[in-house]
Parts: sequence; C-alpha cells; structure tokens
Amino acid sequence: MENQNTSQEGVTKNRSLAIINWVVGALLALTGFVSLFSDFIPGLFLLLAALVILKPTRQFVMSKIRVPVSRPIKIGIMILFLVIAGATMDTKPRQDVSSNNSAGQAQKSENTQTAVTPIEQVAAKPKTLEERITNTIDTSLGSQTNTKKLRVVEVILDPYKPSMLTEYGYKGGESVTGVLIKINSDENLTTNLQKGTMHNEAAKIAQAIFPLNSTIGDIIIWSQLPVKDQYGNVKDGTAIVYSIARPLFTKINWSNFNHRDLPTLLKSESRIDDRNNYYEAINF
Repeated sequence: MENQNTSQEGVTKNRSLAIINWVVGALLALTGFVSLFSDFIPGLFLLLAALVILKPTRQFVMSKIRVPVSRPIKIGIMILFLVIAGATMDTKPRQDVSSNNSAGQAQKSENTQTAVTPIEQVAAKPKTLEERITNTIDTSLGSQTNTKKLRVVEVILDPYKPSMLTEYGYKGGESVTGVLIKINSDENLTTNLQKGTMHNEAAKIAQAIFPLNSTIGDIIIWSQLPVKDQYGNVKDGTAIVYSIARPLFTKINWSNFNHRDLPTLLKSESRIDDRNNYYEAINF
C-alpha cells in the first residue's frame, strides 16, 4: 500500500512539473518571438531556452543530434540561455528613441525659433511716419468711408528745402517736413452737409497728425469725392484742398473751434503764412 501511494505521488509530481514546463516554455517562446522584432539576440536566446524546456521540441532536437544529455545538463543549458538573454538585454534602443525624440524636439524648437524670430523682428520694427499717419487717420475717421472706400489713399512726406526753412523762420539744417494726405471723404445728401462733413474731417486730421511728430511743419489734405467729368465719366477726384501750417494749428483752441469756420480761417491766415489755404476744386 505504501509503494502504491508513493507511486501516485510521483505521478502527480511529474504532471505538475510537466504543466509548469509547458507554461514557462510557452511564456518564454512568446516573449522571445516578440523580442525578435525589437531586440534580436535576447529574443533568440529566449526561444532557445523555451526549446529546451518544452518536451516536444527538446525531444525533436535530441533525436537529431543523437547525443545523450542528462537532465542537469539540460537545466544548465536552459539557465545559460536565460542568462545570455538577460545579459544582452539593455536599454539602448529606448535611449536611442529618447535621444531621437530629444533631438527632434530640439530641432523643432530651433525651427520654431527660426520661424518666430522674423515675426518678432517685424513686430519690433518701428513704423514709418507715413504708416503712423495712416493708422492715426484710420483711428480718427475710420479705415473706410460710409460708401466702403479705403479712407487713406496716399501719404507723402515732403521735406523742406533750405530756402523754405529760411522763408518760414526755421534754423538752417533743421528737419522740417510737409505732409501731403489724400483721403476719400464720407458722402452726404446736400452740398451744405457735404461741405460740413469734409471740413470736420480736415479738422480731425489736423488735430490727430500734428501731435504725432514735432518735425511736421504743415499738412495739405486732398479730400476726394466722386466727380463727373465733361464726358459724363464718374471717378474719385479732389473736391477740396485744405492747407494748414503748424503755427496756425497751435493758435486754434480746438475745444471751442467750429469746423465750419475752417475755410474762412484758412483764407484769412494765408495772408500771414501762405502755407495756410483753402481751395474748392469742383463746383458744388
């Protein structure tokens, strides 16, 4: 009876070892197969270790080499394969990926800086006086007229010549500039309302432009409206010209000034300083 129990225990033990061998062998085989695509050498030795553990593959190999191998040697070979697999596993591939990612991020950052730098430089570039004048008029009157035309048509700077500096009481070599401004005016229903609109625009422009730069000596405003020529063609043309010099600008109390008085004032002041003037280029 005792021998029978011992025999049953041996059979159970062998079955348990066989199951363990299959589970471990299958896991090693699966791990080794997957590792072949990312880390070939460790994957290969894991497969070899699985080959030793799994009884069918082990018996197939042993039948081919026809050399008797004891159980301890089989276990030693399996352990050797596992040690080699573990020793050849390293983090080099992951480090390479990390390095590549870092390099890619650095390159991306460099490219971003390269792309952003010109934008920053453009943003930091000071605006020209012409651009500042245009922006100021757009802010004061609106960038478009009530008929959706572009407000500012043209801005031209006209530096004073030496003879002009002398004539208007400036020092020789002083920097003084005349500003020529062409705008499209808002349109109105009647002649009286139209002139009032244009006088108001000219007064607002003078109040906005002279404070921009102390070198501005005078401004000339060409105010445009749709004009019909003798052939019946309609196009934008100069309707009124306003000329205002800085000395007159500084004398006017703009908070109490009525823009409708601007033509009369400019005509009277032209006797003192011919840079001041008012001229209607069309018959209203």
